[in-house]
Amino acid sequence: MKLFSNLLDSIKPHFEAGGKLEKMYPAFDAISSFLFVPAHASNSGVHIRDGIDLKRTMITVVLAMIPCLLFGIWNTGHQHYMAISQLTDIGEGFMEKMLFGMVKVLPIVAVSYSVGLTVEFIGAIIKKEQVNEGFLVSGMLIPLVMPVDVPLWMVGVATIFAVIIGKEVFGGTGMNILNPALTARAFLFFAYPTKMSGDFVW
Repeated sequence: MKLFSNLLDSIKPHFEAGGKLEKMYPAFDAISSFLFVPAHASNSGVHIRDGIDLKRTMITVVLAMIPCLLFGIWNTGHQHYMAISQLTDIGEGFMEKMLFGMVKVLPIVAVSYSVGLTVEFIGAIIKKEQVNEGFLVSGMLIPLVMPVDVPLWMVGVATIFAVIIGKEVFGGTGMNILNPALTARAFLFFAYPTKMSGDFVW
């Protein structure tokens, strides 16, 4: 970790005021404080002097959601192989169910985080503010509330909508009146009802 710390310290002057990349400082600050405890200190009032910041708290919530994600991955494979076993006598084990579920679920997680964090970084750079940490949780909740067969482009569009309309319009993390993950789900349900609910069976 010392190597990364030294690397960040060596490039930091380029992102500070007067540096050639000063407009990108919110992105640099987000990556730096995500990897290491931020160096910001309180100057007034009564505060607990602690290394815990909002990013650390949000990461704890994400870690608490990993069992839900693992169950969702397993259940996706389980439901798939249950449907197949009704047609044939094929029954698969735990690892086959997990592998099938990973192939279906992990791309949704990757799209949710990559698109959402990109929008967050662009918004922070435009507004010249720090990157909000709230999307660390929303990025995990969005895949957990989506159907497993949702097209990835719809996940990207819904994530952009959720970040901009569900959160940033109200002022960012902690000020939104709408849950961004449920906003993404509602947007897809009303914008693409046949893709979400399906009309093939009817």
